[in-house]
Amino acid sequence: MTDKEILKAFNQKRKSDLRKAVIRPKFTLHKELLHVIATLVIMVICLCFASTLTGVGFTVLCIFLFLFILSQTKNILLLLIFLYQRYAPAAIRKACLFTPSCSEYMRISIIKYGVLKGVRKGFRRIRICRPPNGGVDEP
Repeated sequence: MTDKEILKAFNQKRKSDLRKAVIRPKFTLHKELLHVIATLVIMVICLCFASTLTGVGFTVLCIFLFLFILSQTKNILLLLIFLYQRYAPAAIRKACLFTPSCSEYMRISIIKYGVLKGVRKGFRRIRICRPPNGGVDEP
């Protein structure tokens, strides 16, 4: 084998050993952030009026707030995942052995299956993210 062939073989092996960069789809932070801020504003307004309500009115307000928070859980979780993907140290984010990464898997699972099943699938994936596991695993 000539030196050129050895160098070429070495470069091909080296390229195959490098980890793939995690390619994240576009995420509209403004839309999700707007949902979360709207939730917080409505909660503050309702809590300001809660002191004037008594009995049935207060109960209805509490039920309304509880249902409103439940309806925004998906947006809050997606926002937290986005912030992790954006600002967590690269050493932590690129340590995942799977493709797509565990955070991306959880994001896709929440969108595809809903909050409860998506979070359960995401945490199950994080639990198994260690050697000898790894590879391509779509939700």
